[in-house]
Amino acid sequence: MGQNVLGQSKLLKVSVINDQHQGISAHIVAGALTAVTDSTGTALLHLSPGRYLVTISAVGYSGSSQGIVLYSDTTIAFVLQKSTTQLKPITIEADRILQLNQMSSHLLSIEQMKKLPTLMGEIDPLKSITLLPGVKNAGDAGNGIYVRGGGPDENLVLMDGITVYNPTHLLGAFSIFNGDAVKNISVIKGGMPAEYGGRLSSVISVTSREGNKDSLKFNGGIGLISSRLTVEGPLSKGKSSFIISARRSYIDQLARWIAPDSIGNNGYYFYDVNAKLNIELNAANSISLNFYTGRDNFNYDKNESTDRYRHFKANWGNTLAGATWKSQISRKIQQELSIFHNSFELGSSITYNTDGILFSSGLVDYQVKNDWMYLPSDRLKLKAGWQGTWHQFKPGAGSTSAGEQEFISKINKQYGREAAGYLSADWDISNRLNILAGLRVSYFDQVGPKTDVVYGKDGVPTGKTIAYKKGQRIAKYMYPEPRLAMRYLFDRETSIKLSYTRTVQYLHLATTSAATFPSDLWVPVSRLIKPGVADQVAAGFFKDFSKGYEFSAEAYYKQMDNELEFMPGAQLLLNQNIESEMIFGTGKAYGLELLLKKKTGPLTGWIGYTLSRTERTFAELNGGKPFPYRYDRTHDLSVVANYELSEKWTFSGLFVFSTGNALTMPNGRFVYNLGFNFSNDSPIYTNINRYGKINDYRMPAYHRLDLSATFTPNPESTRRFKSHWILSVYNVYNRSNPYFIYIDVDENKKTIQGKQVTLFPILPSISWNFNF
Repeated sequence: MGQNVLGQSKLLKVSVINDQHQGISAHIVAGALTAVTDSTGTALLHLSPGRYLVTISAVGYSGSSQGIVLYSDTTIAFVLQKSTTQLKPITIEADRILQLNQMSSHLLSIEQMKKLPTLMGEIDPLKSITLLPGVKNAGDAGNGIYVRGGGPDENLVLMDGITVYNPTHLLGAFSIFNGDAVKNISVIKGGMPAEYGGRLSSVISVTSREGNKDSLKFNGGIGLISSRLTVEGPLSKGKSSFIISARRSYIDQLARWIAPDSIGNNGYYFYDVNAKLNIELNAANSISLNFYTGRDNFNYDKNESTDRYRHFKANWGNTLAGATWKSQISRKIQQELSIFHNSFELGSSITYNTDGILFSSGLVDYQVKNDWMYLPSDRLKLKAGWQGTWHQFKPGAGSTSAGEQEFISKINKQYGREAAGYLSADWDISNRLNILAGLRVSYFDQVGPKTDVVYGKDGVPTGKTIAYKKGQRIAKYMYPEPRLAMRYLFDRETSIKLSYTRTVQYLHLATTSAATFPSDLWVPVSRLIKPGVADQVAAGFFKDFSKGYEFSAEAYYKQMDNELEFMPGAQLLLNQNIESEMIFGTGKAYGLELLLKKKTGPLTGWIGYTLSRTERTFAELNGGKPFPYRYDRTHDLSVVANYELSEKWTFSGLFVFSTGNALTMPNGRFVYNLGFNFSNDSPIYTNINRYGKINDYRMPAYHRLDLSATFTPNPESTRRFKSHWILSVYNVYNRSNPYFIYIDVDENKKTIQGKQVTLFPILPSISWNFNF
């Protein structure tokens, strides 16, 4: 207990990290006050001047205490060591899930992700969250994430608060998030807090870790397809730090080394660089600077003969930069001010002999946001804030050439201003009942310069255009987005939660493919393109059992309006009249999500199961009747297990099963006579497929087993240099999971049949990781 003296209260900043210098969730006791650290492992306490004993405890770590004399604003740091015994009095993770009024959310730390079997040894935060109920991916190499019936563009993907528009490498096989630079990843599927908006389905937030404030450290790894290196250390010991992490694949280099004659200049590689700088100005103020850049590069050349030449080249990537100032203004007030920039760019070229096509597109954002929190009492927490974003869309510019003739096509750039303000109240009405209510008001207007095509009532271009000057308003939208959540505690181990959320989305992804490939285009709302709107209700039951078990069950229903699709055969690239290709409809999704977790002991893991249904309805499609969304999956199961055999050996395994994706297949084919070829005296025929209902066919079920083992040769070594090996096997029983199905004609048997394309067979891998 502190011995208080008279005087104004002082700020005590407590930082808690583990032996890997990563912030962790911990419980802090200082005198009569208690606190829980945030996602960075930091907590702020306002205390009267005097002597205090500060005690720290955290699940899975040995506790620690330190006596201090507090006469001015002070910062202290604790480094906790892992413990082989489970702490009894504190269960931080369970407290957060059961007692906080936030449902439909999950958080995975990098320690949990490192234990999961991986594809080719690459830790992947995006792939990790698809093992949770209600979160699905497009398949083995699909980079789309589908949350509770939403599309791949309906997820707000953030890296340290900065929006990421294309979060994958290798067309979805890997994410852009380097595991060595990541601290954790969280996903919110429902009950979205008022500070988030702009997407209909979810918030996927990746937090990068801070550098070591004590000493210079190096870590990295060498895998089969890529290597990575991270350097981190203090700028001012105990107060500021930096971290730089880089990764590059070397598929191209290995291929050229193994087969230089046949590979030539062909190849593919990706790279990314993360950098973060944290500066503590004083106990109440800190600044963080973030930077990321990454690129994918693909090149294909083929000389078929002396007069035939094929060439394809594509490169795409993201650049992110941000600065954030955090300030504890008083005991009850704190604020956070951020400035962000992000861009996504794509360039590609295709050449065949003397004919060629060039294409480029992109998107640039500039954003300012400011968030405030006010604590008028221990039972009430108020939040308010605003944000503004300037969008610049580059829908496409390109050229085609045929011999000596060149045709240049340039789609007009588009500009948009997006803004939002919010206010929320988190109120403990009693020790059992908590209400979280919020209102977000969002705004978007499309502005010039731009030349718009004029469409008739039938949706066909009239041939007329309207020219808008710079800054002139073209279309304006404003929507209120109410949020409401309730939590009731039956006891410390049992709670129920209810939530209602309305979300609005002003950007759409123009795609006719099954996943978000780099050729896809982001387009803003306009006079013809309306914002997407979703209303979701959810109810959940949460129970924490003894011996480290935790269970949750959530049911949800979501209604979506102004869902966007394209007419079959729509031309997206270099189409000045792209809006005429769009159709709008509604969607609905509902389901039940179950999750059982075991968090303590040598065997840990979880079992997740989702029973769900997702539909779309468009007047122009399927006779106006509802049809299953392409990623409607009735059943989705994931089983994850980690077993710590000893300090040297840890084993992990995961099994996934899901209903096959829905797709449209022809139910017949007929031959159509196009005319007569007089050069060889023969008729010209073509085959035309006949289709019935949309998405009335199911691919075979997807299921896969992955295993991995981690070997640490000298776990008790006191030397600075440490290393471990990871051996993993992807798709252990060599399941031929479908990537897509196409129609083929057997000319000999005169039959038509569907053929399945599979991407990944059984894939063993090994990687070596080190730190010093």
